[in-house]
Amino acid sequence: MSQLRVARPIAAFNPLSLATSRTFKAPAGRHQSFAATETTSTAKPSSSVPPTLPTPRAATATPPSFTIPTVDIAPYLSDPSSLAAQRVIEQINRACRSTGFFQIVNHGVPAALQSEVFRAAERFFRLPLEEKKKLDAKTTVGHRGYDVLESQSYEEGVLPDLKEGFYVGNDIPASDPRAHARRFFMGPNVWPSSLQPHELQQPAEAYFTAVYTLSLRILDMIAASLPYDVSPMFARFTQPADLVAAPLRLLHYPPARRSKQRQLGASAHTDFGAITLLLQDGNPGLQVLDQHSESWVDVPSTRNAYVVNVGDMLEKWTGGYYRSSVHRVLNPQPKDRYSVVFFFDGNLDCPLVPLNPNDAAKSSVLPGGEGGKEDGVLTVEKHMIKRMATSYGKGSRK
Repeated sequence: MSQLRVARPIAAFNPLSLATSRTFKAPAGRHQSFAATETTSTAKPSSSVPPTLPTPRAATATPPSFTIPTVDIAPYLSDPSSLAAQRVIEQINRACRSTGFFQIVNHGVPAALQSEVFRAAERFFRLPLEEKKKLDAKTTVGHRGYDVLESQSYEEGVLPDLKEGFYVGNDIPASDPRAHARRFFMGPNVWPSSLQPHELQQPAEAYFTAVYTLSLRILDMIAASLPYDVSPMFARFTQPADLVAAPLRLLHYPPARRSKQRQLGASAHTDFGAITLLLQDGNPGLQVLDQHSESWVDVPSTRNAYVVNVGDMLEKWTGGYYRSSVHRVLNPQPKDRYSVVFFFDGNLDCPLVPLNPNDAAKSSVLPGGEGGKEDGVLTVEKHMIKRMATSYGKGSRK
């Protein structure tokens, strides 16, 4: 297998169960409306909430408009010092503070490459189950390969998620010290022998390189959007590249089944890492919880755009200034739904300490009790391993 090259290469993980999110619990009611300076999708509460969900409480006052802005990042990519780029930064700041979600367009990833990675995903997921299970990520070094259907759940009281996945990352030889030490997401990519390299491996690797590079630019924008200097910490978070974990996950959501017990494509959760970049296939399904009205809101599935959302690490780093919002995936359509998701989790040894100098004395403890004196300083690797093991522990292996 060839070594994947990226602008700042990346790295890997151990063969623990991998997931990417925090188990759902009712969030505090907080919400801010967006200023009207950017293009926005004014989302409406979804009518597709399963009847078994608790009825959302009526708002005590007229809630602000819940919007997910679409940000054209071309001005920043062409000249980060321009006035137009500064407006991009302001839009991202508002989005991260209010809902923690925004879409980006004119991002530089070719539409043809996006289409090809979707075709590659379809080719893989159409393989016979026994062929896919030969690459079961539970058995590989670095949790690369196939994520078995219904192997993961984030929410109590529901069936395991009706989705299957395929993990790709930077190609780390199994003999590498990082892989040998079973470090988080460190290992070689694996590919089905029944597919030619141009059918899955090459488009997946090319797409990984493109979206990894884009994620670094988005992190630059987020760093610039904060009201204090985070350059030293962000430099440590993104470098050295060979210690950065950044999983790429191809996802397939089969049509919903009839069941006496509730089952979702992805149950309610927040993402564990710093940022997530989601590419959708045009079919609806992603929903975000509006904490003000306690209703689920549909996220537009805009072709070629990326949905970017804040993860738990970034929320903790900023002391809640930026928000990691609860979201889920439904697939009410009578057809298959595909998405491609990229998680930037960062340098495994980077400590999760407050970015704001005024909060520097606070302990680095994320929800759930990790960190503290018994564990020493909480690092990216400690955080990710604990979170991911939890979500897979709720699923059932088939």
